[in-house]
Amino acid sequence: MWFLDFIVLIVLGLLGISSWLKNQQPKLGDHVGKLEAFEGWIGVAGLIWGIVLLLQWLSLGLRYSAGMSLVALIIVLVILAISLILAMGKLRVLFGSNTFIDKLDGFAKKLAPYRLGLGFACLFLALYMLFALARVHAF
Repeated sequence: MWFLDFIVLIVLGLLGISSWLKNQQPKLGDHVGKLEAFEGWIGVAGLIWGIVLLLQWLSLGLRYSAGMSLVALIIVLVILAISLILAMGKLRVLFGSNTFIDKLDGFAKKLAPYRLGLGFACLFLALYMLFALARVHAF
């Protein structure tokens, strides 16, 4: 299960920093552009996965130490936030305009300025997961 979390964090992180990455490394623009073509669907998948992780955290979160529970909650919230930013266009196409979608869109617009930071947070959390897993298996 951690491997899927890791992959989701990497992909969402790359999409979150895609504009910065294209400015810093123009040669990567074509590769990142291929991923950006699916950002709406990746965002929808990230939202679904984030909701699954949130439900899992609510049911299991209190069984672990406070530190692990806090890190797990941060991972869930970061995944949900960046996924909402990425998925909003696709959600509007899929569900049209209604009160709930309009409120989600307003919230996504408030989160949009933090897209780059959320992208870097995803990549940092993926790196953290690797080091934490390596530490657990080292002993």
